[in-house]
Amino acid sequence: MMTCDLCGGNEAMQILQSPNLDGPLVRCASCRLYYVGSRRSQLTFGSGSAEDVAERVRQANERFQNLRLAEEHRLGLLNAQWRLKMIREMCPSGRLLEVGCARGDFLSVSKSHFDLLGVEPNPELADSAQRFASIHRDVIETLNAGSFDVAASFHVIEHVDSPRRFIASMAERVRKGGTVVIETPNIAGFPFRLFGSRWRQFIPEHYYFFDPGTITRLMESNGLKVEKILNVGKYASVELVLNRLSRYTGLISPFAAIARGLGLSRLTLRLNPGDIMFVVARKV
Repeated sequence: MMTCDLCGGNEAMQILQSPNLDGPLVRCASCRLYYVGSRRSQLTFGSGSAEDVAERVRQANERFQNLRLAEEHRLGLLNAQWRLKMIREMCPSGRLLEVGCARGDFLSVSKSHFDLLGVEPNPELADSAQRFASIHRDVIETLNAGSFDVAASFHVIEHVDSPRRFIASMAERVRKGGTVVIETPNIAGFPFRLFGSRWRQFIPEHYYFFDPGTITRLMESNGLKVEKILNVGKYASVELVLNRLSRYTGLISPFAAIARGLGLSRLTLRLNPGDIMFVVARKV
């Protein structure tokens, strides 16, 4: 059993087994952090060559039906614009670091307002993101020290080898008074209690699951003062919803075909199932 990355505790209770996780989900007896207690595979970047890790992640997700790339990109831009609006309410301009920038959706909508640097170890995604900003093609821990006004990371901390090192590295690269923004699943939300081992946030490369208490402890242990934790949703289309439902049952395909035939696939709403949190902290 792995020790707790948040408090260093070595006692944890097994909570459940999920076919979609890389090992058993446990909860630290001391700080109550949820994490994968042992790992069958190594799906975190920094644990081997970036190409090898990317291929292992791809293979681990082969059983999931992917959303069409064009639709994923369209929704990604909508969510990126919402996140940019939130960040600009706190810091309208300046130097911004995005950690885990993927193909660059957030960078593309932010380049008119910020001096940008992206961090992305996945080679294929980094190739896409470099159209919008300079990219550090490795994990955040290997990036030279900087002095950014904002360091942001969206749905990355649950993937990393060590959230403690991850947040420490972000905090070190933000100026005093600067802002750190994290978006990540909230395991205290109702969907986890409802779906258990079939919760939508359980995928093979997710290793850590926070609630408001554990994410606050992690931030504060690295010199960051949490200013707000918001329960947020995201933009989702009919096509996306049906795609995710297909992971639970094979009866969805006919409905997806009907939606396409009626021209409803791209119908888009902002949905909030209550299991994502948007965390804003200041470096004090």
